[in-house]
Amino acid sequence: MSSHKKTYIAGLLLLLLILLGTLAFAKGTTEQLKTSSSSTEVVFWHSSSGLAGDAMTTLINEVDNTVGAAQGIVVREIYQGKPADVATKLRATMQGGRSTDLPNIAQLDASGVIDIRDSQYLIPINELDEADETFSIDELQPGAVLSTTYKGKVLGMPFNSSTIVLYYNKDAFREAGLDSPPETLAELADYAKALVKKTPDGKNIERYGFGGVPTTYELVSWIGQQNGLSYLTDNANGHEGNPTKVVFDENGTLATFLDEWRKVYQSGGLINLTANVRQEFAAGKIAMHAASTSGLSTLLASIDGRFELGVGFFPKVNEQATGGVNVGGGALFMFDTGNLGEREATWKFLTYLMNSESQFVWHKATGYFPVNMGTYRLPEFVHHLEQNPLFAVAIEQLNASNPDLLSVWWPNSYQAYYEIQNQIIEMLEKNLDTQKTVDSISSTINRYIEDYNRMNKE
Repeated sequence: MSSHKKTYIAGLLLLLLILLGTLAFAKGTTEQLKTSSSSTEVVFWHSSSGLAGDAMTTLINEVDNTVGAAQGIVVREIYQGKPADVATKLRATMQGGRSTDLPNIAQLDASGVIDIRDSQYLIPINELDEADETFSIDELQPGAVLSTTYKGKVLGMPFNSSTIVLYYNKDAFREAGLDSPPETLAELADYAKALVKKTPDGKNIERYGFGGVPTTYELVSWIGQQNGLSYLTDNANGHEGNPTKVVFDENGTLATFLDEWRKVYQSGGLINLTANVRQEFAAGKIAMHAASTSGLSTLLASIDGRFELGVGFFPKVNEQATGGVNVGGGALFMFDTGNLGEREATWKFLTYLMNSESQFVWHKATGYFPVNMGTYRLPEFVHHLEQNPLFAVAIEQLNASNPDLLSVWWPNSYQAYYEIQNQIIEMLEKNLDTQKTVDSISSTINRYIEDYNRMNKE
């Protein structure tokens, strides 16, 4: 064979290899593009950290490996810090006016709802629930649904829902000759006094009976359980429209509470702690404190067997109060980014988080109560409560509470939170008049409300 012919054949072979390589590359690129285009990303901003953060990641991985893998949904989990940080970043993004910059879903607590409840980008849960035959809001705990309802619309999906309970040191109780937890603030005063433990020389207190200063969270229940049902503000704590004023001064509920709380302080067993309350309790330096049931798993880990933990109902203001607590915690809110595919994928992700099995995983890892009522019928859940009765207390208390006892949605929520704390401390430590304290708190918060309504006219 001539050298010319050999060169010609070699050239053909090289050209064939190049063509085959090009086709293979093109095919691979096409497959990659196809894979990419068939996957829908759901951007999720949340505020869950610690054990709750681990549980959130576990649930998201389950979504990615099940419904996500089957339907091409990928959840991008972004921890944005504390609930206030999520609200701040979300508010700034909305003000930018670009829907594509919004997350598909965000976790907010009550303090952040007022910023987004009237947004054009918010997708009320009702709209999606009505079009989905496989899911129904009716399957969810009524109080939890009402906690995210505004003017008849369910704004967000209640997810990390909690109630406030009384945590107590059972070993300290036995030492003081106490058995069951106190049922009223009058009893709390007696218990606090009995639980005080002094140093051997009697000069210093090494264990207080109760630690903490009431905040908005506690007052929603302590005011709400009076007179059958009461609110901090008009418009049902802001769930039926912007509050225009507080009403706890008019109906006497705040004064009634403050008089009872003063007795707890005067017992000598109360320490006004505003920080590290859980740590002080876990260290045995206080014998009782009130906090969210969402911290139960974390608290058990903090105590680490140093003493036996007890969980009781949140004490009533007095014998005339009906008792009961509101649903606290937070919810998941969906936003319209302008992409129908993302909207559908986000709803699938959200409803997966709300199914009975997912709610059981979330509850067991954190202490938040299951919102899906189907969870309570799961044999493994029934067994879990039998083995871990402390987790059942918040659920029993919730079932005994009025679902219309609602959290408060008002402007400047963090300022109001600290204003209430500071003025209660001042009243106690300076022995100020109850009514003057009520008038001062009312005046300050009414000013916050008036300023907000003036700048945000509906």
